[in-house]
Amino acid sequence: MMPLSLSTVARTMKTSALYISPDVGVVIGLLKCFPCVETLYFESHSPRNINNTPRSDQLECLDHHLKKLVVTSYAGTESEVNFIKFFILNAKVLEFMKIVTHGSGPYSTQELHLEARASRGAEIVFESDIESCSMVHINHIHDMAMDDPFDLSLCRCENDPIWDMV
Repeated sequence: MMPLSLSTVARTMKTSALYISPDVGVVIGLLKCFPCVETLYFESHSPRNINNTPRSDQLECLDHHLKKLVVTSYAGTESEVNFIKFFILNAKVLEFMKIVTHGSGPYSTQELHLEARASRGAEIVFESDIESCSMVHINHIHDMAMDDPFDLSLCRCENDPIWDMV
């Protein structure tokens, strides 16, 4: 097996989940390694602001493949706003974006520049989830039979016979 580095390109990865700081530069590097990602889950965990200067990058993933973006644990920090704005302004084939806030807060959609989005037909949904601190479901991460192992609506955990034994 070939070791993975930032110079390795893996075109077969279609779904990915990231648990990192909302750093546009880091995500651009990862998307260059995985240029065919269609679904991206991002869970923000940085308590500090990162200098995410607005940028416009030509990436195969954003130009041709990324259709679904789910951002969880959104707190509305400046770096998170700029991170989401990067995708809004650059993801040309985006069909659906869900921004899940942890708790309730005065989150402004105005600062995200939704009217200037690259994909005019994209549905952008805000959802509040005060019960969960981590909303990226990883129980099925190795289940290659699932199209999207991170999608909670596809989860079979409760119907799994192993739960009857507990």
